[in-house]
Amino acid sequence: MLDIVQVSDIHLSPTHAWFQDNWDVFVDEMQADPPDFVFVTGDVCVNGPDRDWEFAYAREQLDRLPVRWRAIPGNHDAGDTPPDERNNHPLTEPLRATFHRHIDADWWAEDLAGWRFVGLNAQLIDSGLPSEPAQWAFLEQTLADAGDRRLALWVHKPLFVREPTDRGRHLTALFPEGRTRLLSLCERHGVALVGSGHLHRYRRLRVGPTRLIWAPATAFLMGGRKLPGAARLGYMRYRFTRSGFTASFVEPPLFLNLDVRNWNKFRGSTIHLPERGLRGG
Repeated sequence: MLDIVQVSDIHLSPTHAWFQDNWDVFVDEMQADPPDFVFVTGDVCVNGPDRDWEFAYAREQLDRLPVRWRAIPGNHDAGDTPPDERNNHPLTEPLRATFHRHIDADWWAEDLAGWRFVGLNAQLIDSGLPSEPAQWAFLEQTLADAGDRRLALWVHKPLFVREPTDRGRHLTALFPEGRTRLLSLCERHGVALVGSGHLHRYRRLRVGPTRLIWAPATAFLMGGRKLPGAARLGYMRYRFTRSGFTASFVEPPLFLNLDVRNWNKFRGSTIHLPERGLRGG
């Protein structure tokens, strides 16, 4: 059996440390009961596009984990799918390089105990950037040559909010063109799991052979009340075997349920939060 933790939307910063306490609780839980591996599904920073020092701090914090980990970028790290009219932080090739330099490659594969776990840069899909075709080529080849390994994907954004046929190009999920292509690959190769984050909601559903799991955030609650899924903080813990997997939502009793919905309504985004030093200093 393979014991895997997925943690998402941790939003770490040494200068805007609003969400450090929950991260400390998470690290304590990992040290008390270590999994085999931790996958981080994006938003390791509060505002990486404007504050590149947050990347080095996030790396320092991730290295506190007692086991191996890998991470993919979120929109608060290397920017969002262009044009990002909300925060004016579109994904760029230099921001991709910054994430790669400090944290990890933005697409990769890990083979563990009969499973192949594939991490993707969701914001690169339908971006039109020069590196987008290379990620698609990597994904298609990585799925095709998996052999008898079972397959799981990690992306920051959910594939859709309500239905696979959702229309419109909204930054809450993948755009329709990329979603359709990705779901087609999942069906063709029998992908068992797509785990995502981004919406700070816990939800599970299925499309064809693929289970879609939205991981909650550790950092804060957000999103309109009409969004599907549960507005809870926590992380996901999986047990993988050759025949399949189980997924459990974990809500640490020492987590603080920080709710930024009023702030976001007033200021538009947590990237505008005022400074708050570590330990309240």
